[in-house]
Amino acid sequence: MEGLNMKTPEEWFASDSADPNCTVCEHEAEESPSSRALRLRLADRVREIVLNGALDLHPIEGLHLSYIEESVQAKNCFYRLSVGVILRGHKRLMIGSDEYRYGPGSAIVTSIDMPTSYELMNVSKEEPFVSLSIPLNTATLAELIQDDDATSQAKSVFSVEPSSEELMEDFYRLLALLEKPAQIPLRAPLIIRDIHCLALSGAGGDCLRALYAPDAAGKRIRQAIRWLRDNYRSDVSIERLAEVANMAPSTFHRHFREFTSLTPLQYQKRLRLYEAQQLLLNGGTDANSAAYAVGYQSPAQFSRDYKRLFGEPPGRHIRGKLARIQDAVVKPVLENI
Repeated sequence: MEGLNMKTPEEWFASDSADPNCTVCEHEAEESPSSRALRLRLADRVREIVLNGALDLHPIEGLHLSYIEESVQAKNCFYRLSVGVILRGHKRLMIGSDEYRYGPGSAIVTSIDMPTSYELMNVSKEEPFVSLSIPLNTATLAELIQDDDATSQAKSVFSVEPSSEELMEDFYRLLALLEKPAQIPLRAPLIIRDIHCLALSGAGGDCLRALYAPDAAGKRIRQAIRWLRDNYRSDVSIERLAEVANMAPSTFHRHFREFTSLTPLQYQKRLRLYEAQQLLLNGGTDANSAAYAVGYQSPAQFSRDYKRLFGEPPGRHIRGKLARIQDAVVKPVLENI
């Protein structure tokens, strides 16, 4: 398999200087007084709900809240198809060869499942990181796009823009339903549908249309990604993936990288490594067994690839993660934005 050919998260976040092959996108949301006041009220409400566990008592499907009081560096995860808002704090995010930096008042749309690494900057009890998000439903997007005359060839799967007051108001209404749980089944779907509409009307709408319109080329890339996620343990060729996407191999390879910032084989390698990490964190297996379980033929190659992505050999990295989880007082509960 081809190498990752990019910096590790630790190497990336160790310096503020941009990689010559990296695209850096910095976003600072400009807010009106009313938007700022709404954002701060929403942040206070998220804090109250997270610390009191109210969302655990009356869950709203897919709604994720984050209130983090300690810095997080080089955190690796998969971002899901979702929309969310940063309410307090700043973040650096690495997707393939692209880096994004954003802070309070930023609305985030992730258009497809993507392996990422991120850093939360200058977080403390006095200056926590606060955010919330909700997944986007592909069927709802396709239905709304079908009635939309707009078309797009956009390729950026991750978008950042200043949040509209309408989006923050929708999230505030969702949180308010926690005080009236009997109304959640009836009212929450209506609010969530409006959030889908707002996601399509914003900066991320072009990419969502390119990916989820019935006849869009991006739909073929999604089919290949879904197939790859189901078959990542197997040896996979570009030709086979191109066949799944019904594209010529060279055309498929180009489109896949345009959408994901990774080659198909880099994407598969990250899938394997993230799955192996979860197996090790869950316990009951060692590094060699995890390597074979996710499709590696050589445990030594697995250890090299794991260290390249996560910065440490599997055993040491997992021991450190488990120790940090046990010591954490406030744990991050959001992986979407």
